[in-house]
Amino acid sequence: MIIFRVKTDFEFDLFRKSTVKTFAASNVIAGNWKESESESKASALFEQLLPDGNSTTGHEFYTILENRDEIGAVWVYVEGTTAFIFDIEISKSFRGIGLGKKSMASLETNLKEQGVNKIKLHVFGHNTIARNLYSKVGFLETDVTMEKTITETEMK
Repeated sequence: MIIFRVKTDFEFDLFRKSTVKTFAASNVIAGNWKESESESKASALFEQLLPDGNSTTGHEFYTILENRDEIGAVWVYVEGTTAFIFDIEISKSFRGIGLGKKSMASLETNLKEQGVNKIKLHVFGHNTIARNLYSKVGFLETDVTMEKTITETEMK
């Protein structure tokens, strides 16, 4: 059974540091940011989104538990009847055994109980595992940004 436990301020600080690094790295892989500036940009964005940290209105931070094991974390923003998942991650040692799907289903049930009827999220194009999971649990792509780098040989 999946349970969502509200993060303590200490847990939030650890989560924030980890999430800033992951978000920065993903933006480098996506070609959005240079590596040298990625962590400072990610950190600044987090400060903007979360001026009151763990207590920022509308933002909820949970540790995901399954049978008392900490299996991951989720950050979700709720406004009215819409929720936006900023981050959900299953720990590496618990991946590939269906806990991502179970966690998404439990999160959906919890949000539904809060009156939410629409859930949105962003996923980087290179994150094929997450994209496949979201597709399997019913998310539809609503916007796709694509790019191509033109090489010297293609310009001739």
